[in-house]
Amino acid sequence: MQINLNDIEFLVGDYEILSNMPTVPALPTFSKEAVDFLAALSSEILKDKRSRSNVDVMSYAYWIRRASIENVKTKHLDYHNRIGRGIAFHVAPSNVPVNFAVSMNSSLLAGNASIIRVSNKQFEQVDIICSAMNRILDDQFAHMKKYFCLIRYDHNELITQELSNICDVRIIWGGNNTINTIRKASLPPRAIELAFADRHSLAVINSEVYLNQDADDVAKGFYTDTYYTDQNACSSPRLVVWLGNKKEEARKRFWEKMNELVMSKYEMKPIQAVDKYTSMSMVAMGKQGAKLVSDNNYVVRVEVESLYSDLMEYKNGGGYFFEYEAESLEEIVPVLTKQCQTISVLGIEKKEVLNVVYKYGVRGVDRIVPLGQTMGLEFIWDGFKMIETMSRFIYTGDYR
Repeated sequence: MQINLNDIEFLVGDYEILSNMPTVPALPTFSKEAVDFLAALSSEILKDKRSRSNVDVMSYAYWIRRASIENVKTKHLDYHNRIGRGIAFHVAPSNVPVNFAVSMNSSLLAGNASIIRVSNKQFEQVDIICSAMNRILDDQFAHMKKYFCLIRYDHNELITQELSNICDVRIIWGGNNTINTIRKASLPPRAIELAFADRHSLAVINSEVYLNQDADDVAKGFYTDTYYTDQNACSSPRLVVWLGNKKEEARKRFWEKMNELVMSKYEMKPIQAVDKYTSMSMVAMGKQGAKLVSDNNYVVRVEVESLYSDLMEYKNGGGYFFEYEAESLEEIVPVLTKQCQTISVLGIEKKEVLNVVYKYGVRGVDRIVPLGQTMGLEFIWDGFKMIETMSRFIYTGDYR
């Protein structure tokens, strides 16, 4: 392998492990080794006092508990006929700190060894998880060392090509530019690729149902969906659509509660204020019927008279929302383009949204979840069943 060691920082593993990965045997899907390792990692993470101040780390640790993984296994009925593809090369995003570990989980349970390029940004969450991995890999799980290399390196086409040369699955997180850059590196003929491009999401709220909810709890859930990642996550709603007969009353209460919560918890950077104002100005110049209805720069709302396919291209983070009042759910169809990922709902049956997707044959929408749960950790993402896609199915004629 033609890689200069000075160009790579190893967070987990080392150069010897990396060099030997092509000879590491694939594991059966949901192997005992993988389940035991994740269960131990969960316990080790929870021992770290720093985890308590990182909600995403705590969620991750609970997600990989033995009981949780065993429950997931019961939903994969054909795992007996599945085995890992070999080596998975993950390019993790820079905007969601725990994502690298989420990607690793699917790969490990599928039966693969993982090379994970972690963002160069310094996140405490990354340190917590990698430190916990190193502790158990240096102890009771030394036999699993050969399955993990977590690394950092600056943009380097040679390294990316060398890692792509030995992989059987390449998983790219991080948006369109990252995908286009990584794809300059070719893949072996039998390798497959999962690419997670730039996406957008929206929330649909029934005003009458909302007014019967605990407004503080709803605000906390929406805050987690949006402000927790500065709206950088593809699953974070950027558009709020209101239905029902009490829209004005519901909107007033909803945004009052959001303002209170954001002002007390969120630290906004000056550049975000400027960017949000710039985005609003661009919408106003480019389209008729866009109106700023915010009282401050912490929660910027742009009311639009109609929904159109390129509306979501005028995006920004840190609390920048389009808002629309609809008479029927079908009015959201224009924004359900290929770039649409998640629809979160409150007071709307998920089946109703699914019916709209099927009726109009829309090219987007991969997730329909309750409002407040868009950041949930899952083994299905952007339409991919991650464990199935990262594993091989061995046909014997008698599979279940």
